[in-house]
Amino acid sequence: MRKLLLVSILPIALSCFAPGARSADLERGRSLYESRCSSCHTESVHGRAKRVASSFEEIVGWVSRWNATLALNWGRDEIEDVSAYLNATYYRFACPPTVCKVTSMR
Repeated sequence: MRKLLLVSILPIALSCFAPGARSADLERGRSLYESRCSSCHTESVHGRAKRVASSFEEIVGWVSRWNATLALNWGRDEIEDVSAYLNATYYRFACPPTVCKVTSMR
């Protein structure tokens, strides 16, 4: 019975440490933003009182739209990295744990 339980739980436990699990890379997000976006976007576009994005998901939506408009060919990881960078730097909305790494308070 114990072996059956272990065999059924093991794949679930290992999936928590799967190589596909990642968190957004804020430094890469900053680098991508600075190299492709900051020439048109100044700090004021993100800091203005009537800014367009009102949630993390909307930041992702705007980054995705500009990715398509400018044919940047960024994948999901690059879009999430830029979105997480913008959120951490300017917006401070709740970030989904699937994108932003949850760290211990210890």
